[in-house]
Amino acid sequence: MDVKTLQCSELDKLQIPLVNQFYKQVYKKGAANKSERVFVLKTNQIICAARLKEVDGNKLLTGVACDPAYRHQGLASQLIQYILRLQTETVYCFPYPHLQRFYQQLGFQLLSAELLPAKLAEQYSRYNNRTPLLSMSYKVSNSTH
Repeated sequence: MDVKTLQCSELDKLQIPLVNQFYKQVYKKGAANKSERVFVLKTNQIICAARLKEVDGNKLLTGVACDPAYRHQGLASQLIQYILRLQTETVYCFPYPHLQRFYQQLGFQLLSAELLPAKLAEQYSRYNNRTPLLSMSYKVSNSTH
């Protein structure tokens, strides 16, 4: 795979079925819907995908998945960095504990669940009841350099 041919992009709403097909193959849970912004890293096929979900005016990064054949090559990091560069406000995520270091290397910081905006806190509580998760946030820098 030639890294130069990889492209990060936001999918058009009409292409959501493509990412859902990818999720069925590699993620086994969750599906994108047309209210979410969906981002992919692809060549002639989707290699990584991630979604930004709007929750009461707040952005939640979710559904980060990478084709197992391409893991551990920095591709998910590349996609997340692309997404974060496009943001103008804080982005939240609820990763599994074993992914804490991965998200911290991308600039996310642990955030006490009590400090989450109300609707995100509700969602976090629902998710966390099923599977232990972390609460993290990425604060967008307002610098112009």
